[in-house]
Amino acid sequence: MSTSSDEPRIPGRPFGRDYRTGAAVEPVPARVRQRVQRQVDELAQRRTDAGLRRRLNSAVQERWNLRHATRLAVLVKDNGLETMVVTGEILVTESSWQDRGVRTYVQRRGLVEAELGCADLESRLVRLVTQQPTTTEHLEDTVSELRARGFAASLTHIAPLGPIVKPFSGVAVPTIGDFDSYATFATGEGDGARVAVIDTGIDGALRGDGWLTGIPRVTQNDPATHADDINVDPLDADPLDGFLDFSAGHGTFVSGVVAQVAPTADITMYRALGTGGTGSEIDVACAIVRAIRDGAQIVNLSLGTQTQYDQPSLAMAAALDAVREIERERGEDALIVAAAGNFGDTTPTWPAAFRRVVSVGALTADLRPSAFSSRGWWVDCSAIGEGVLSTYVEGEQSPDFTEDPESFPADAFSRWSGTSFAAPQVAGAVARLMHERGLSARQAYVQLLATGRAMPDFGQTFDILPGV
Repeated sequence: MSTSSDEPRIPGRPFGRDYRTGAAVEPVPARVRQRVQRQVDELAQRRTDAGLRRRLNSAVQERWNLRHATRLAVLVKDNGLETMVVTGEILVTESSWQDRGVRTYVQRRGLVEAELGCADLESRLVRLVTQQPTTTEHLEDTVSELRARGFAASLTHIAPLGPIVKPFSGVAVPTIGDFDSYATFATGEGDGARVAVIDTGIDGALRGDGWLTGIPRVTQNDPATHADDINVDPLDADPLDGFLDFSAGHGTFVSGVVAQVAPTADITMYRALGTGGTGSEIDVACAIVRAIRDGAQIVNLSLGTQTQYDQPSLAMAAALDAVREIERERGEDALIVAAAGNFGDTTPTWPAAFRRVVSVGALTADLRPSAFSSRGWWVDCSAIGEGVLSTYVEGEQSPDFTEDPESFPADAFSRWSGTSFAAPQVAGAVARLMHERGLSARQAYVQLLATGRAMPDFGQTFDILPGV
């Protein structure tokens, strides 16, 4: 893989003509093309097929309920789409909680303060839970009243992979060779960028081909930190049935995308989502702060959710405030990259829609807008998100998730579709420019933007990794 400084500038292709290497540019078998097209069609169908959405949401709820003391509820938004929330609790900002009227009101509504579960956010956010069983409608009314009085409150949203990835539908493909022979590591002016991937975790089995073997695997929590240190993807846990779970291997796939674009990147995995594809906004927010505190220069979030009132997630907003403080302390800005979502509309997805987060939409293999991709003024850039090739895990798909389950061998590669796999291309491109040119994350991102091609509602578009 050569540096880009001596190559001709091609609009939208930041690393020149010869960047596409390996099996990614070999002829794609008809079976693989058909399978990828089914993925894409299913993603687009989810917006209009209420029955399909209900089945998927039921599967997500069932798997969450198996592993958590709390339960999930599905709320229908004004646009007819659903959002998921944790039952029996709401969130308010710490500044709102200091108002005596708020305390009195929520007490009358049967709510009491409870442990947040994230030390980094305790000074910014308050979690309130019901003392007696109640309905989600009761909590919605409570939140609406607080908001009408000018206080920051919300239900606790779930950040599912469901709308960001898709039903489990990877397709097995040939490998692209050993990591060391994939490409020549460019000799640049900077060190390898530190990239944090917040996702379902990393496959615990080390691959024989060298891909992703440098990512630390953490198999137990440190009692001294009281943090969720484990970052290994269990693959088969929700339920334990001998098949790969709904979103098993997602973090491994995303990490492989980063590694393809930036082979010198120092990648670290943080597990904030279960293999059922869900995690609360608090879990994700806490992982963001931990990653930055641990020194990450780039954070990739191939996840997100639309919220009940289309307002920013309170937990993730609190996390971004904490990140700013850490940045000031260490004198270095970090770059947070997030998938725009697969809702196919212009409604903001969080955390992607925060102004300080880089929001990434998806394109077809021939650089047209993907029908399933979220879009709008808040999308900063886009990359190919259909039939992307990357590292996967060993195992067999569950017939519950697909009519034509695949079996994946050791050292597997696969093709998936979604904005989940466009975002890490941008994160990897920034990491590569940091290494090649000795830039900070923000400086590298600005230079990357200058190489893009503008597209309405999709920001600056890039041709980085190929798709199908």
